Amino acid sequence: MRVRFCLPLLALGLAACGSEAEEPKTQEEVAAAIEELEKPEPGLYRTVTEVVDVSITGLPEAQQAMAEQQAQRTDTSERCLTQEEAENGFQDMVRGLGQADQSSQCEFSKFDVSGSDLDANMKCSGPMGSGAEVAMSGTVQSDQTDLEMDMKISGGPIGEMNMKMNIKSERIGDCP
Repeated sequence: MRVRFCLPLLALGLAACGSEAEEPKTQEEVAAAIEELEKPEPGLYRTVTEVVDVSITGLPEAQQAMAEQQAQRTDTSERCLTQEEAENGFQDMVRGLGQADQSSQCEFSKFDVSGSDLDANMKCSGPMGSGAEVAMSGTVQSDQTDLEMDMKISGGPIGEMNMKMNIKSERIGDCP
């Protein structure tokens, strides 16, 4: 499923939220930071996505417990990264994050790369006042990623939702 593979890529665009308002990064600034990352190796990748915490404001305690139980899970998927995709590095993947769908607009307020370390923030606005803030940090290497992601989603019908995830992806061999 495409969404499962995109989660670790989403991680490439995000990190810890600061208390100061930050100016949005230009596409050129983000592209330059992405170029600092090692390009991924082509091959077969296994991605493990673990939802570690979910909270929704305004839910009665019993419903909150049910939501947490349903959301806290681990998903595993595999995907083949072609030579052509690998040659593009993470540019196309991160560019797609800012274009989540036609009704939302996303901007990076932070996208810092230091060696294999990534620290980024992304803020999205959607229809009828909905929005999301995504913070991500971790390591991105040519054959694996290890990222922590915090999301705060607001403006939905059930109130504000906070979710914490760990996303690990590793190259497990050549494509079949």
